[in-house]
Amino acid sequence: MLFLVLFSSFMFTDGDVRRINPAERAGAHYLFSIPGWEIGNFLDKWTNRVTSVIGFGLSGEELDETIEQFSELSTQIRDAEGAHNRAVADPALSAEELERLEVALRDARGERRRTRNDLEERLESEVSSTLSDLGFGGFGGSLWPPVDFRLESPPHVLVTSPRDEIRRLDSVLLSPGITGAQAFVVETRLLEQSGLSGIVLPLGGVATYPTFVRDDNSLLRTLDLVSHEWLHAYFFFNPLGQHIGAGTEMNSLNETIASLVGEELGIITWERITGETYVDPDEDSDDESVDGPEDLEEFSFNDFMRETRVKADEILAEGDVEGAESYMDARRIELQEHRFFIRKINQAWFAFNGTYGDSPASVSPIGDQVEELRSLVSDVGDMLRLTRGISSYEEFLRVLDETRAISEGLE
Repeated sequence: MLFLVLFSSFMFTDGDVRRINPAERAGAHYLFSIPGWEIGNFLDKWTNRVTSVIGFGLSGEELDETIEQFSELSTQIRDAEGAHNRAVADPALSAEELERLEVALRDARGERRRTRNDLEERLESEVSSTLSDLGFGGFGGSLWPPVDFRLESPPHVLVTSPRDEIRRLDSVLLSPGITGAQAFVVETRLLEQSGLSGIVLPLGGVATYPTFVRDDNSLLRTLDLVSHEWLHAYFFFNPLGQHIGAGTEMNSLNETIASLVGEELGIITWERITGETYVDPDEDSDDESVDGPEDLEEFSFNDFMRETRVKADEILAEGDVEGAESYMDARRIELQEHRFFIRKINQAWFAFNGTYGDSPASVSPIGDQVEELRSLVSDVGDMLRLTRGISSYEEFLRVLDETRAISEGLE
């Protein structure tokens, strides 16, 4: 949502005078303008919608072909990104080879962007149908707010945390085109100016309107993100979203419910589009899609990161900031042995990822609590109806207790 994005990082004095926060000051050269992006893309998408209505859009068969092409190009983009990420970490690679990989990645993204308007229309319709089937009709049977998204590289986010504890402070959106070297400069400037831990991270989506959704994901992941960001727009008109800034727990509750419900909505929509039945990869293996020797197949990224978070908290609690930072960097290097390449792991990295209660970076009980609540209701629609009116974490716990008692009474 526009207001959520615009006002989440603002700080004011008692006289309501705008004061730039440390994240905005450090990232001043790369700040991203949400209003300009929203106006341009809103007009572009509705122009395409009008032309589709009067008969200039793709036929149903052409749209099906576009979805198939979308999936194929997604695979090409992910392969190109993987090769590029490994190349960046290899100091022996020539500049010419790195440039070749960057061109291949650019070409794949450009090809997929060519038909994005018609593809977006189709996927918006499919997600809307899923929500309608679950009983979300809004005014006069129409869905509110409408599902509306743009496939594009979203902005990055600069997140800050104190160095002596893992706690999310400010955040600000930065240009989608910011490079790793530029991100390092911003993070260093933040440390020098404010003594804060900071990290620049890519986003999967942003709750603007239309919402940002990354353009380099699989069809299933794209539908997940479309649903996730729509949920934030939906929550904005309900107490759950209106109280997102009331505290750390409400922020985490919003993100965790959006993640869990969005993933399920994405799966339902994906199954209807493809005619296939989704199979959870975790049912066959705890491995995080790592292919390789037998010892690598036994590695659990989630367990590794949860262990890292707990140990880092312990070291920080002892007052050893430098020791905790050295430990987190050593763990980052160790991850590379298991083919996971993360540019930097620090307090801010855990502060951002820990917002999602179902993330291994989180030490909050909210992830387990949200999953338990979902297990106690019949479908994802009921889960959404049950949680949208919650205005505090204490109220959520009461809802969980009441739902648990009802479920136990029925057994």
